[in-house]
Amino acid sequence: MVLFARDPELALLCYRELGFHVEYDVWTKGECEELVAASHELPSYRGGSFVPVMHPHRIDARFMKALRKPELVLIMERILGGRASGLQTELFFCRPGTPGFSLHQDNHYVEAKRDAFASAWCALEDTAPGNGGLIAYPRTHKEPVLPVRAVENPAPTEGRQDPNANKMEAVLPPGYERADLTVPRGAVVLLHSHTVHGSHANTSNRSRHVLLSTYLRSGETFRPGRYAKREEVDLHAT
Repeated sequence: MVLFARDPELALLCYRELGFHVEYDVWTKGECEELVAASHELPSYRGGSFVPVMHPHRIDARFMKALRKPELVLIMERILGGRASGLQTELFFCRPGTPGFSLHQDNHYVEAKRDAFASAWCALEDTAPGNGGLIAYPRTHKEPVLPVRAVENPAPTEGRQDPNANKMEAVLPPGYERADLTVPRGAVVLLHSHTVHGSHANTSNRSRHVLLSTYLRSGETFRPGRYAKREEVDLHAT
């Protein structure tokens, strides 16, 4: 198994070839349970809407600590080729019945340099296609930012999903094959900013807690966004 923790140079080569990489055992069982417990104190969970929470690191210090996790920051700085800043976090509850995310590239929203921005999809519970697991298209990171189109007959989110989840979708060029990822608790999917990805609907009877953390090479330009309101976060502050 190729891991940054064992062979960072080979893991980086694999990431650069596929446009994503699954790094196992980044989080311990206890750390995952602590973050799930923290998520249940966030406003949308307490209010019963279960809408994904943007920037939980601005609400609860436990999520700021997670964004600054040294092992994850070290990997991101290898991927980005320099000192990294935090940019955005989002906590997904993905309760049973939650629709999936349409196919997209993260850099469609962030508008950073193609290799200056990357995402860490942190599985706080076991995830698979049945409970809203991730879909990725290997090697699509070699494409530019793709055109998008409106989603026909999008699934109603009913307040359970991110408002941008299935309004638009990336227009995927022919020739790419889908990979349905099964990601165990504590693993992280590292995603290039141009990799086309989405997620399945949760058709199971169990939730799928995921913390998305995104990182930028420090000082690079990016789009703050009207909804996300992204801001650089110093990951090395004491």
